[in-house]
Amino acid sequence: MKGSIRIILLVLGVITLLNEAFLGIPILGGTYIVSLGWTPLGTNILLYIIIAVILGADRYNQAKELMYIPILGAILNIIAFIPFVGMVAHWIMTLFMIYFVVRLLNYPEYSRDSQDTYRRY
Repeated sequence: MKGSIRIILLVLGVITLLNEAFLGIPILGGTYIVSLGWTPLGTNILLYIIIAVILGADRYNQAKELMYIPILGAILNIIAFIPFVGMVAHWIMTLFMIYFVVRLLNYPEYSRDSQDTYRRY
């Protein structure tokens, strides 16, 4: 995985992880979501779509095996408007995003050399 793509995915992953953890807090997260008219759920869906597009677009990406996590995140955020189901969905996605970020940290980084090939560092 190229360094710049890895950093972008890590930043988006950490932002989404913190967002899911906050929205999973029983009364505080639900109050925040309802007070903003379910807009945080739409923001999460957009973040998951961006992560999925980045994972799918990079042809040197080893992390394509993690594509199910942003797809699952978008689906769970679609059904998260149901009060208690949404809280559990945010808990589940918090755990999946922890796994996602840890796996991204463990992938090797590739860089271009002078012959336009990718080399592992």
